[in-house]
Amino acid sequence: MKLLTISWLRRSGAVLAAVALSSCFSACSYTNSADNPTPCNLPTTVSYQVDVLPILKQQCYRCHSADKYKVLTSSTLNMEDFGSLKYYATPANGRNNVSYLVGNIRHDEGFIPMPYDGGKLSACEIATIKAWVDAGALSN
Repeated sequence: MKLLTISWLRRSGAVLAAVALSSCFSACSYTNSADNPTPCNLPTTVSYQVDVLPILKQQCYRCHSADKYKVLTSSTLNMEDFGSLKYYATPANGRNNVSYLVGNIRHDEGFIPMPYDGGKLSACEIATIKAWVDAGALSN
């Protein structure tokens, strides 16, 4: 029986590490959602009531609901008021023809990153809201 030497273990460890890294690089690639197609299946018509409102309730209402709007003086948007939401969702009322809502949730330069607590909506949630905004931000 041959004894394993330290140099052999080091060489085999390096080989195993290289194999592990190469398999990870082929399978574990980082993708930027801005460079790739939408990672979710959006409906043909994005509905405010069915698709967008649940995202807003889950991700935004903790600061942008009617109750919080009265308490938090720094919050300038009550998302439960559809008129206010539509204003912030309209690209013409944003910067560089990007609505404040979309610019903020995508964390675009020049916008206030939302959610403010440092989190970020998923690529699918952002794509859903952007599709709704692009379709005219209807109350459907």
